Amino acid sequence: MLFKKDKIEFFSLMPDVTRTAPILSATNFKPDLVKNSTQELSEKKKENLFGHVKSLFTAKCPGIYNYAKHGWVLTTWQDIIITTNGDGDSFQWTSALDQKNLKGGNLVGDAVGFHNANQYSNYVENDPNTLSTVIKINTPWRCIVPKGYYLQEAPLPYSDEKRFTTVIGFHSQEYGVSPLNIQLLWHVINGETLIKAGTPLAHYLLIPQKQPKLIVRNATKKDLEFEEATHIELNRKFLSSRTESKCIFADLFK
Repeated sequence: MLFKKDKIEFFSLMPDVTRTAPILSATNFKPDLVKNSTQELSEKKKENLFGHVKSLFTAKCPGIYNYAKHGWVLTTWQDIIITTNGDGDSFQWTSALDQKNLKGGNLVGDAVGFHNANQYSNYVENDPNTLSTVIKINTPWRCIVPKGYYLQEAPLPYSDEKRFTTVIGFHSQEYGVSPLNIQLLWHVINGETLIKAGTPLAHYLLIPQKQPKLIVRNATKKDLEFEEATHIELNRKFLSSRTESKCIFADLFK
């Protein structure tokens, strides 16, 4: 299990891509939401009454920050151009290099493929701002997902990308080696789009396959005591110590 081995391995069939465009920790990719709110927080810290409103800043939201920094990100390893002509269906593509002719590339194939409407779009409500054909970026990256987990493939958290949306899905060990080929819902209906090398395509998280037992109930007296203790702890200081609070909660929820 992952908690024992504490690792996940991604491997590339094309050795040059391992060097030039490795899969990286999500901490290397900060969306505008995080960058801009962090900058605002940095400026507000200079104000005298900052402590009174510290908890109101987006940059202090653990839900946003922790999600954005967690997991791993796959990027394009070369420039790719996608051209659409306004019919809502067809597209053409070119890439800087023909990856089939590079070392290991014969195992990967063309840089770009597709799924027609019968494989996706016919089953969802028509969106006039999305190509009915799903564009597939074929990458050399593979993973043997740790036993007992799903590897979730999804768009980057709070992504600034407007040209495409990565389709969400699970990989698992039960189906052998997982090819990390990225399915994109394409939003540029008429025009030429350059996807530069290094563009983030997908965000990965490990999700336990075994789900805990579901219990839905009314709050108990103890739950209400925990609720009150949480509220008091998070609001008892203008300049609160999150590290100190974490220790308190760890002891509270034993």
